[in-house]
Amino acid sequence: MTKPSRKHHYLPRRYLRGFADSEGGFFVYDKLAGKIFPTSPDAAFFENHLNTVTLPDGSSSDFLEKLYTETENEAWESLDEITHSTPDAPIAVRDKMDLFLFLSFLHWRLPGNAVCAEQLSQRFFGHDEKLGYFKMKSTEGTPVPEDVIHEIRTSPSWSQTARLIIPFAPFFAGSTWYEDLDNWRFVYAGDGGNWHIVGDNPIITRGDHDHDPVNCLREFIFPVSGRILLMSRGERLRSDEPLAPEFILQHGTAIIERAQRFVACHDRGFLSALVAMHGTHVRFGKTERIVPELFEMLTRV
Repeated sequence: MTKPSRKHHYLPRRYLRGFADSEGGFFVYDKLAGKIFPTSPDAAFFENHLNTVTLPDGSSSDFLEKLYTETENEAWESLDEITHSTPDAPIAVRDKMDLFLFLSFLHWRLPGNAVCAEQLSQRFFGHDEKLGYFKMKSTEGTPVPEDVIHEIRTSPSWSQTARLIIPFAPFFAGSTWYEDLDNWRFVYAGDGGNWHIVGDNPIITRGDHDHDPVNCLREFIFPVSGRILLMSRGERLRSDEPLAPEFILQHGTAIIERAQRFVACHDRGFLSALVAMHGTHVRFGKTERIVPELFEMLTRV
């Protein structure tokens, strides 16, 4: 019998390569240790057995990891199209749709959202307005006994499995997720450089609907790669001009603030400067203003 895989990336390695240098490496800042060190996408942003599930017979399975891989494989063609795109040509709707699904799965698999995902998992199998799309029926069509539902909800593997089901919430309950795609704006580095950084919580949400399974991706900023930012405000942004350096610095500081532990950048000096900027906010007790100020700047973009 094949042993379950051990090294599970919560940020896919293929995505992380968009932030690496010409030799395939980058520098990672460890917030807990306060250190910057060189590494590579293969050796960063993973946890051992993150998606390993204990089955009822006591054995272990990595079927969740395999399902994540299958989902990613469906999206890579579109993500590659977007990653290699330029400001001169519009991005196809299909590619945006694939990216939205990728982001929905990514949001709920991040370690920073594990507690919320576990809480949401306890709302399934009832009459929850936003999670009622996933139902349980007996083979006879009769209601499932409450004790059976309780046993499933309290099983060690259910909260992990639910992280693969919650991402489908925007596609049900009368959601109009597709309307937001028209207002998405992809912004490219003016000099073509890789100035955007990535962290272990890379989808910077505004904060109003962060843990809403339907609306969590209405207002957000996401680094598609080191040279492309995706911005969504729920309404069309006004300008098509390149981002001002101040916005790029603010976004980098927000990535550090929202990260649980790790942040990566291809340039050590630039990463060190962003860490210093974040440290200034920490010293003066202003970290709670970093993300709101970023979205205030977005209203002027």
